[in-house]
Amino acid sequence: MNRINWKAIMPHALAVVIFFVVALIYCKPALEGKVLQQHDVTQWKGMAQNSFQSKEKTGHFPLWSNGMFSGMPAYQITGISENPISVGYLGDIFLVGLPKPVGVFFLACLCFYFLTQVLSINAYIGIISALGYTYATYNPIILAAGHDTKMNAIAYLPAIIASLILIYDKKYIAGTALTALFTALLLGANHLQITYYGFIIILFMSVAFAVKCIKEKESSHLLKSAGLAIMAAALGIMVNAVTLITTYEYAKKSIRGGSVLADSTTNVTKTGLSKDYAMSYSMYKTEPLVMMFPRFYGGSSNQLELAQEKSAAIAALQNMPAELGQQLQGYLHFYWGGIEGTDGPPYAGAIICFLALLGLVMVDRKYTYWMAAAMVFTLLLSWGKYLEGFNIAMLKYLPMYDKFRAPSMILVVPTFLMSMLAALTLNTITKESSPALLWEKYKKGLWVVGGVFAIAALVYINGDFSNSTDKMLLDQIAKIPDATQRAQLEAPVKSFVEGLRSDRKTLAMNDMLRTLLFCLVAALAVFAVIKQKIKPLYAIIAIGVFALIDVFGINTKYLNENNYQDAAEYENNFTPSPADLQILKDTSYYRVLNVSQGISAAFNGGALSSYFHKSIGGYHPAKLSIYQDLIERQLYKFPNCLPVLNMLNTKYIIVPDQQSGQPMVQQNPEALGAAWLVKSLQFKETPAAIMDELSSFNPSETAVLYQKDKSAIGAIQYDSTASIQLVKAENDQMSYASNASTNQFAVFSEVFYDAGWKAYVDDKETPIFQTNYVLRGIQVPAGKHTIQFRFEPASYSIGLKAAMGSSAIIWLLLLGATVGAIRKPKKA
Repeated sequence: MNRINWKAIMPHALAVVIFFVVALIYCKPALEGKVLQQHDVTQWKGMAQNSFQSKEKTGHFPLWSNGMFSGMPAYQITGISENPISVGYLGDIFLVGLPKPVGVFFLACLCFYFLTQVLSINAYIGIISALGYTYATYNPIILAAGHDTKMNAIAYLPAIIASLILIYDKKYIAGTALTALFTALLLGANHLQITYYGFIIILFMSVAFAVKCIKEKESSHLLKSAGLAIMAAALGIMVNAVTLITTYEYAKKSIRGGSVLADSTTNVTKTGLSKDYAMSYSMYKTEPLVMMFPRFYGGSSNQLELAQEKSAAIAALQNMPAELGQQLQGYLHFYWGGIEGTDGPPYAGAIICFLALLGLVMVDRKYTYWMAAAMVFTLLLSWGKYLEGFNIAMLKYLPMYDKFRAPSMILVVPTFLMSMLAALTLNTITKESSPALLWEKYKKGLWVVGGVFAIAALVYINGDFSNSTDKMLLDQIAKIPDATQRAQLEAPVKSFVEGLRSDRKTLAMNDMLRTLLFCLVAALAVFAVIKQKIKPLYAIIAIGVFALIDVFGINTKYLNENNYQDAAEYENNFTPSPADLQILKDTSYYRVLNVSQGISAAFNGGALSSYFHKSIGGYHPAKLSIYQDLIERQLYKFPNCLPVLNMLNTKYIIVPDQQSGQPMVQQNPEALGAAWLVKSLQFKETPAAIMDELSSFNPSETAVLYQKDKSAIGAIQYDSTASIQLVKAENDQMSYASNASTNQFAVFSEVFYDAGWKAYVDDKETPIFQTNYVLRGIQVPAGKHTIQFRFEPASYSIGLKAAMGSSAIIWLLLLGATVGAIRKPKKA
């Protein structure tokens, strides 16, 4: 029996302990029972509450939610599929029960450390590079905002790259099993944009591997690796088939798939996101410098980035009339980059960047060529509208790229690659057998680093340090018609704007000097190793300590104890207001519109209302296209949209009290209820014609349909004594009872979605017609009938079968890889 090699295990055990301890120290409030104040998570809980309430009643999660936007697929909110053998449960094991955000920081460290070990990097270098990647400033920032799924995907990214490298290194069994597993976990994180970026990295890496195999005439290895990688990826993808197939189906009907009413004023085209919408949150061409100089572009839009006593802008506010100073405080934004607004910089760390830049010269070209190409490509994408020709071409020709927005997000790719390259650099420095050769490469690398500093210096010298808000403010003052009033305001406002520019220059210079100091520390440590003045381990420790001091010095500005609150206090977000309690006394079937924060907020951030009510508003980044059309063309006209409110069964409207500003309830007596029978039908040729009709029609008497459906709808004869009533209301099933002496046409106040909803009259399927642009309608025959709507999307049932089958195969692969590793003979 082989004895355990404790000496070999110790560095890995130490790595786990360090990852654990660092996460616990940084996230100490989470251990005290406190929780992060995450706006997006709070919104998600409002979005998902209807589904959780349904699960309590039925024992399973529903496929449809009635909580917001008058109804939408629930799996686009909860993302939960009931696969009892899913390999996704391993993700919970990797988190070892740690609270948020401790668990995801620990997970990201483990995954990156795994990558370094696959690359045969020194374990101690693996530890510091894993910490560098995990605590790159973008990650704490997105967690503070509540982007948990994004952070989960970022955490798994290194693991899937490592698993593929195993295949490419001829470790076929382990590589295939782990590639399948981590593909499943990456996709299971349910952030498709980060997953897409991951596949961009894989593409560049795989092309480099293929070129290498062709040059070395290893065609059989290339074909075998490609086949196994594709098979493993397919298995991982199929584990998430429920999410992916339903999302693919839903995307075509969401704003990401375009709108039939798209024009030059909308955020979408006929087939996807519009150019302007897709390229919003683009970075200036020199703005990626913030990866090395964090507040070079001002840091964040909302933080006080400079101490109050050192701020020229704040001094200007204090020296002007108090009332004017209070008005101008809203313009106190230090960020001046190309993004419309940001919570903080995607800082990768000065030392990580320094080592990565050295690595472009010092590391084996089998890595640097493809990594440099991937970084350049993604930097070009991050420029978005500031490199319009190139990025419009990418929107057009790069598959599925036009389904995403926020080009600046793609900096997660160079952040990952620089962390990986930094680890390879340090490993090369500590293992190179020829100090003379290393010294020559090091000098060349320093020229690369110097070049980046030179670019930063040029931007500093030539930058205007102004943003669009500054210019808008000055324009407003210049347009004041009264010369006396304009003269009174010009001087203090100009003083304030000049103060802002001065503060931004100060931040940029301070961070250039700060980065220079950290780079000098790392440079001296590397120099000492090359000249054999100190042992490599001492240099690794020194670089690691200063790298942590570096990133945490910035991170604590954006995620600190002030971002936490007591769990009980957090739960107050979900305490119903007096207005909510008043509405909840009504136990009938109805919907609510909450405009207490304004009509725009009702449809772009109003998910909390869905925690208590069935809402016609809410929050979701990919609403159904037809519903978004209704919002933009009708509901934004509130209160001049009564026909639409009535047909959506909007019985209660929450408005601000004119005296106190507190939410108060207005009842809409004309809400039409769950279903009704109409007197007449109107048929229109185009979607625009139907939408226009909704402005003035009487929905209680008339239904508006597409001309193409006219032949499928038989004659109706309105019966004033006829009736239709809601009998049973569940998320995935609605039941009604009708009684009429003649054929009728019934309109149901439920959103039309033909990718799963089916209608039955006395258990016989009947067609559903898109009615009043967003609702459902069916023809009801004379007599007494039971009408049912059932949500049974084939995409869900097919996806679940595929997910269970692929999970079983992956479990077998993992078992085989484990047995193979245990039985592997010890090398002589």
